[in-house]
Amino acid sequence: MSRLNLCLLTEKEVAPYAKSVKPFPGGIQAEVSDETAFRKRFAPFIYEEATLAEAVHHAFISAGKKLALAESCTGGAMAARLVAIPDASRYFLGSIVAYSNAWKERLLQVSHSTLIQEGAVSKAAVVEMVQGLFAETDADFAVAISGLVGPTGGTEKKPIGTIYIAVGERGKSIDAGKIVAKGTRSDGIELAVQTALGVLWRRLVHHTFTLS
Repeated sequence: MSRLNLCLLTEKEVAPYAKSVKPFPGGIQAEVSDETAFRKRFAPFIYEEATLAEAVHHAFISAGKKLALAESCTGGAMAARLVAIPDASRYFLGSIVAYSNAWKERLLQVSHSTLIQEGAVSKAAVVEMVQGLFAETDADFAVAISGLVGPTGGTEKKPIGTIYIAVGERGKSIDAGKIVAKGTRSDGIELAVQTALGVLWRRLVHHTFTLS
């Protein structure tokens, strides 16, 4: 019997092919009897490391690529997850925690019209955040996160738990979309971080779009 970690899949999607599944934010752990068949079906979602952060860490070092982040609702939580692993400086440039709209405009070049018309919590905003990172850094890959994780929504007219994530590779199309979080504020932040790590890992390792 083997235990395998998978990102971005739900219990419902995997349960028919596993002996048991244990969900966690952004993925599941599956106990399987026929590992070969299971890997064949779910290969682009299976990572060998104990955590997604470690999987991203090793993938970036192996690929010789550099990463930059732009975080709003996660407040630097994704960056903290990565720098907790030794040698993160070999690939990780840093994170711009642009919580206010003013910082999104000034530091990440998000247009004022996007913030007024679409809002900071929108697909358009996170796409422009990624584009801003590419303009301001020499990163090969960039990730942006913006959302509402409670307990109130501030001035955004969107439901609590609405989170947008964008992942880009320099010179290529940006993968961006929405996820919905439930539970506490910390639950929402954890889901956003884990989802972003999974989308980034799949983009780097499997050249796959997840959110679009």
